[in-house]
Amino acid sequence: MSVPERHSALLRGWIAFPALLRVGFAEMVAYRAEVVIWILTASVPLLMLAVFDRIADAGPVAGMGRADVAAYFVAVLVVRQLTSAWIVWELNHQIRDGSLSPALLKPVHPLFWFAAATMATIPFRLLVLLPLVGLLVLWRPEMAFAGDPVLWAAAVPAVLMAWALNFAVQTTFGALAFWLGQSLGVFNVWFGLYVLFSGYAIPLAALPEWVRVAAEVAPFRAVLSVPVEFVTGQASRSDVPGLLALQAVWLAVGIVTATVVWRRGVRRYEAFGA
Repeated sequence: MSVPERHSALLRGWIAFPALLRVGFAEMVAYRAEVVIWILTASVPLLMLAVFDRIADAGPVAGMGRADVAAYFVAVLVVRQLTSAWIVWELNHQIRDGSLSPALLKPVHPLFWFAAATMATIPFRLLVLLPLVGLLVLWRPEMAFAGDPVLWAAAVPAVLMAWALNFAVQTTFGALAFWLGQSLGVFNVWFGLYVLFSGYAIPLAALPEWVRVAAEVAPFRAVLSVPVEFVTGQASRSDVPGLLALQAVWLAVGIVTATVVWRRGVRRYEAFGA
């Protein structure tokens, strides 16, 4: 695809995006039971909340008391749902069974559809989470979040960049199926590291110092921990520029990597007549 054709495809994708969102929402409604199950399976923050709550009962954990621990994992639970995607599984399936071929012939880039389908479920995910978060607040009414409006304002671009980076990472691993046939095993290695070093299961502040120093500049922090730090007040105003810059750098790396892997993979896919 030439550069003008590529730009034209991107323009068509942006123009069609509102319609794609409506289609994605309709599909989500049709398969809402599956979406609910998928949401409820992301229960690691709840399990770790129970663990760290017991630990904090004996004394603060990395400076966090029981109320702080509860606020942290509630924030993780919500941010995780706001920034999650499943394109890696969709791409693996469509590349293997050949259903990606007709999508590549359509005037709108397939990644726009995947993005719209993911974003269309966010309101429903939050609706499912609302009663659960309400119960957690009743359980720990003393939990408190950031009181600084600057941190809440910073959380908005932080969540958007975290979602975009997660989408780019999953696109990269999904597109590896053009060569591997099944790339979920490789992605599971990334996900295991994500669980350990993004703040998903363990607050970064609770990691050993030598691990924490590395985790603080790794891409995993940019995918989840940064917006959580803003929402919980673990970050300060002075931290905002540096943390957003960290996300922006990793997002740029993620987009470039996903673009290169996708384009080369599609060329290989088309060369074999798929």
